[in-house]
Amino acid sequence: MNFINVVIYGYIITACLLVYFIIRDLKIAGLFFNRRKNLSYALITILIFGVFIALYSHFIEPFILVTKTIEINDTKIKQPFKIAFVTDIQVGNHKKSVWVEKVVEKIIDQNPDLVIFGGDLIDNEGTFENESKYLEPLRKIAEKYPSFYVLGNHEYGLGQPDRSLDRLGTGNRSQELIDEMSKLKISLLRNELHCLKIKQQDICLFGIDDIYAGKNDYSALEKLPEKIPLIFISHNPDGILSYPVIFRKPDLVLSGHTHGGQLAFPFLGPLGEADLILPKKFYRGLNYWNDIPIFTSVGAGESGGQIRFLAIPEIVFINLLS
Repeated sequence: MNFINVVIYGYIITACLLVYFIIRDLKIAGLFFNRRKNLSYALITILIFGVFIALYSHFIEPFILVTKTIEINDTKIKQPFKIAFVTDIQVGNHKKSVWVEKVVEKIIDQNPDLVIFGGDLIDNEGTFENESKYLEPLRKIAEKYPSFYVLGNHEYGLGQPDRSLDRLGTGNRSQELIDEMSKLKISLLRNELHCLKIKQQDICLFGIDDIYAGKNDYSALEKLPEKIPLIFISHNPDGILSYPVIFRKPDLVLSGHTHGGQLAFPFLGPLGEADLILPKKFYRGLNYWNDIPIFTSVGAGESGGQIRFLAIPEIVFINLLS
């Protein structure tokens, strides 16, 4: 049992016991809670509400998978097309093949023109098994649609930008994932430019290695054809900050990594810390940096523990319009 689970179960048990003792003491004249009934009812309400949040965030929200659709206008494309974007599935400790099957079914149901996986496909937080085996259902996607992926920090076992400070799980497991995705016929974009035709038009994809790994190389962009729409994929939204100004701006950036904070509350925003240099508004949704649209997905899996609140796992369908 990991630390987050201990905290959740510990809180639920403690809160339930406190509610029991408060209710018991309310009935006995002269006791503290009997003399302060308004305080007692307020504490009971707060504790029960906390139990509800704990139960929902651990047992319900992580198992919901929604689909979202966004539209991006004023692109250079001639024929509109649809991208399915999925990031941070993080199979292993919490999500396994059954969850991936669910992802696959929802993607096929929407019939996109292109599928992109935004990194952190494996969890790599302490298990020694080859977690990549749980991605086998993605074969169905690759058989139907052009499919690409980039690597994330979890593939490398890196938890912070400074690689000397924090390592996740069992270290670098990126090669296991690369081997599995090769079997599934899903193409890796690691500092690579790939141009393809979608609906009789040229589209270019450029994906960088995870920025925590420190192996970013943008030289492939020297071969970028002029006037061809460019989609830039970086697991971490901060990848745009090192994008060389000598190359023309991408028409769209796709990222993940943040999980939307994984826990978020109204007015407080995302609680989980993703070590972004970009402002916190880039933790989720469509935002703009120097007129470049950057979409950050909250992802489809969890890190650190199976817990989400107001950051429901998602698959995003992006309609690029002319």
